[in-house]
Amino acid sequence: MKKFLAKLAVTTLAITMFLGIGASVNTVQAAAKPAKVSSLKVVERDDDELTLKWTKVSGATGYQLYRYDTSTGKWKKVKTTSKNRYEVENLKSATKYKFKVRAYTKSNGKTTFGTFSATLTTYTEPAEVENLKASNKTTTSVKLTWDKVPRATKYQVYMYDTAKGKYVRQTTVSGTSATISGLSSGTTYKFKVRAYLLSDSGKNKYYGDFSDVRKATTKTASSASATSTTSTYIGTAKAKSIALADAGVTESKVHDLEVERDKEKGVVVYEVSFDYNGYEYDYTINATSGKILEKEVERD
Repeated sequence: MKKFLAKLAVTTLAITMFLGIGASVNTVQAAAKPAKVSSLKVVERDDDELTLKWTKVSGATGYQLYRYDTSTGKWKKVKTTSKNRYEVENLKSATKYKFKVRAYTKSNGKTTFGTFSATLTTYTEPAEVENLKASNKTTTSVKLTWDKVPRATKYQVYMYDTAKGKYVRQTTVSGTSATISGLSSGTTYKFKVRAYLLSDSGKNKYYGDFSDVRKATTKTASSASATSTTSTYIGTAKAKSIALADAGVTESKVHDLEVERDKEKGVVVYEVSFDYNGYEYDYTINATSGKILEKEVERD
């Protein structure tokens, strides 16, 4: 009888251990598939980066962000992150990009991926307009020029309206110059320009940063019709040499050198401007005495 009971106890223990192991095995399950990511969008935009954000997926361990590579025709993983926001850097300005993202879960060493979000097609902004200049000033107009912005569609030219206390758009052009007319003589105006990119659909515009502000003064009616002979003036060559000497540079080292004769507050002057070593120099020189009346040096 004792042997029988002992045998029964051993058998019962063996069955119990077997059932326990079986129960443990049954608890090892694959990770649940996360839901599809939604609402992928741009929340911050610049000319060389895009900040993307999407709705959090409940229970997700993290996310994988992909960008379409036009050179290979394939999707390339950009980032694996635990957050639902990521800043994509080192992009080209005024360029179209496509993105998609998916969530994933990890459980017991197994990774399970969700369905990719809908593809987001978006664009970076154009670069900032550089080197805005004013020239060919008359009593009623000013010509503006600037450097070409890569891949920009068009440019918008703004002028400060003192009556309204804000900048007002004057014109939109495809090229890198514009003449603003209908101005008052002997008046100083402020201008700025920005580029924009039109989407492929033609429905959206992406604007770049404005250029630095450029001041320009129209000629006075008296200076435009002055009958004084130029023999009493130092001449453009002398005015140029005075400005260059003051700046401590030679003509061969500067760029965009311009000299114009004008009249300010009844005094005939030469306006000399040029770029040197990343700075823009503007001089106003008395046309009779050669005295420097005004000097401005700004980072270009």
